[in-house]
Amino acid sequence: MPTRIYLCLLVFLLTISLFSQSRFNAGASFNIGFPTGSFSDLAKTGIGGSAIGEFAFSEQVSITLSASYQNFPGKGEGFAAQGEVYDFSVNAIPLLAGVRYYFSEEFFGSFEAGANFFRVTADIYDVYSEEKVSTDYEVKYGGGIGAGYRYRLAEP
Repeated sequence: MPTRIYLCLLVFLLTISLFSQSRFNAGASFNIGFPTGSFSDLAKTGIGGSAIGEFAFSEQVSITLSASYQNFPGKGEGFAAQGEVYDFSVNAIPLLAGVRYYFSEEFFGSFEAGANFFRVTADIYDVYSEEKVSTDYEVKYGGGIGAGYRYRLAEP
C-alpha cells in the first residue's frame, strides 16, 4: 500500500513541476522528532528525512506536499523475559500537505496536516537466534506547525 502512495506522490510532484515552470520548488530536509505526551515515556528522540514539493502562489504564500520517514528508538537498552531480550523502535511515515508563509525571502512559518503511518518493530534476541517482529502500519491523523529557512542552490 505505501508503495502505491509514493508512486502517486511522485507522479503528482513531477506533473506539477512540468506545468508550473519556476513556481515549483523541490527539496529535502533532515528531521529531528521530539516525542511528546505518553509517547515520550516509550521513545527517544527520532531522526529521519523528508522530500518536499512546494508550489508558490505568490512571493509570500505557497502550498507544500511532503513525504517523510522517522525512526524513534525505544527508551532503555531493552528488557529481558524468559531468556530473550526485546528491543523496540517505532517507525513513522508522515504524508502531509501544508501552507507556508514567507516572512522574508528565506524565513518562513508553516502549518501542515495529513496522515501518519506508524509501525512498532521489536528485535528479539536470545542465545541461539535473532528475530525481528513488526506490526502492520496504523494510520493516525494529525498536523503541526513549524518554522524554517530556505536556501536556494541556484538563482531562479
